Amino acid sequence: MADVRRPSGRRPSGAGRSGGDDRAQLLLVGALALAVVFVALALLLNTAIYTGTLATRDSGVEATPAIEYVSASRRAGVDAVASVNRRNNTSAAELNRALNATMGEWDDLASSHRAVVGDAADVDVTGVTNGTRIQQDDAGRNFTGGGSADDWTVVSGGSNVRSMRFSVEESTLTDDPADLRADDVFHVNVTSGAGTRSVFVYDTPTGPEIRVDDGGTETICVVGSVTSGTFSIDVPNESVGGAPCPALGPVDNTSGPVDINYRDGGAANGTYTMVVDEPPAVLSLSGLNDTGPSPYWTDAVYGAELTVTYRTVELDYEATVEVVPE
Repeated sequence: MADVRRPSGRRPSGAGRSGGDDRAQLLLVGALALAVVFVALALLLNTAIYTGTLATRDSGVEATPAIEYVSASRRAGVDAVASVNRRNNTSAAELNRALNATMGEWDDLASSHRAVVGDAADVDVTGVTNGTRIQQDDAGRNFTGGGSADDWTVVSGGSNVRSMRFSVEESTLTDDPADLRADDVFHVNVTSGAGTRSVFVYDTPTGPEIRVDDGGTETICVVGSVTSGTFSIDVPNESVGGAPCPALGPVDNTSGPVDINYRDGGAANGTYTMVVDEPPAVLSLSGLNDTGPSPYWTDAVYGAELTVTYRTVELDYEATVEVVPE
């Protein structure tokens, strides 16, 4: 029988060239497959971006009247809260009634205006946070408590405070103090879970200043202007005498229970106001009178919640709006 085994050490002619060709073909096919995948992914991505852009563009244009109506409702709510607090402070119930009536009148006018173009709009007061306004409106009085105490607690027990503003008579301030605490300088301390922030008010040879102490970090703000011997300290607007004072920003940014204390109240005369987010019954207001004279407290609306709806042929929009004036 013939021996058909391949001789040792020898390889059929062309065997190496065939294996290389196979590998090259596999690489070529793989590269083509990857190219097809990448092209498909690119097409899908471009389609998604284009579709998303169109959807966003269409949604934005369609929703514009609704968004504008929500913004207008929020502004109207802020104005309504401020208005009823000025006009009706006999009781929380009277304030709530007045707020609902005021917003109802605005809603009637605004919704009628939108109905002209075929849109249906509505605003409802769905929540009210009853609070307490604390104020002194006797400009000739100093900042002592109702019992003439220099150091006293204005309010204790609330969680948030807003609209803290002072009007101070320059001539009554301590002049050029060497030590803010030892030299009888009027200051207000706001203490909460966020820490203690203090505002010192005093005079210098070049004009009045305030110094804000935020947990040991002190910032001096020069009063912008003094009119008829008085200047303003506007905490929510971060200004003193109209000049910017960003250090005031954190003063009314409270967390948890808040205590507001005046120190050396006899070292400044003027007026002040603020609103706390709890009704009088749950606050400590021992240094204040309940009906006057200054300083005294009244019921107030701290803030409100509005539900705004806006409907067209193609849109059904509803939003909840929180209204808290500055």
